[in-house]
Amino acid sequence: MIYLVGIGAALGSLFRYEFTVAIKKRFIYNWPLATFIINLVGSFLLGLLFGVDLPANYYLFLGTGILGGFTTFSTLNTEIIGLFNNKKIRIGIIYMFLSYLSGFFLLAIGYFLGHMM
Repeated sequence: MIYLVGIGAALGSLFRYEFTVAIKKRFIYNWPLATFIINLVGSFLLGLLFGVDLPANYYLFLGTGILGGFTTFSTLNTEIIGLFNNKKIRIGIIYMFLSYLSGFFLLAIGYFLGHMM
């Protein structure tokens, strides 16, 4: 089981890296757009995954592994602190609340959609 998580996490991290590079090439904002999108997509997909009745090994590989490697709670919090340190308090607060509230909302939507499948 540990290999399912490890392989999934490696793949998820690679997806996150590639997505971040692609977003940063196309968009320049004072807003951490790549992390924001990654975490919202990951929240929805994790909710969807847990709403569907799958065997435990699928959860380990897809949820803990791929989505665990893809999403990034630590980067989110580092970016929030970075915004605060750079005197972008308002942007930091908006980013923090939108990330957490939207993430929870999308997790719930994903769960209910997955449960309906």
